Amino acid sequence: MAFSIKILTLYKDLNFSTDSNIETDKNERLEIYKNGVSKHNMSPALDEYLKDGIEYGFALPKDSTAKADYAIKAGKYFFVQGDLKKDNINEAAEALWLESIWQEQTLDMDTVYVRYINEDNHEAFQIFRKVAAN
Repeated sequence: MAFSIKILTLYKDLNFSTDSNIETDKNERLEIYKNGVSKHNMSPALDEYLKDGIEYGFALPKDSTAKADYAIKAGKYFFVQGDLKKDNINEAAEALWLESIWQEQTLDMDTVYVRYINEDNHEAFQIFRKVAAN
């Protein structure tokens, strides 16, 4: 599948919590992966783009005053989304990486954010890779 890679500016943090005692949106969750691909690796395996995923909880409502355990911080990101059932998430992560190289953008080399959104019994994924400050 051809993925549509975007450059996205988040103007506010996307906040998440693992605390089951506070109100969270169970339809939106965050996992953080390590990137295992260096810019000098010309033929990485697909599973290298998303390594060692860790769950970081569910979304806090926008008006929540609860303390977030983790956030996707406001900033500039390369972004791609897909259908979790139809699309290969590793191929999406690869497409995002290749587009960043094509556009000569440097990304945060370690962190890959994956936001899962469930709406009307349909689950989508969104991959965020922070554009590094030059």
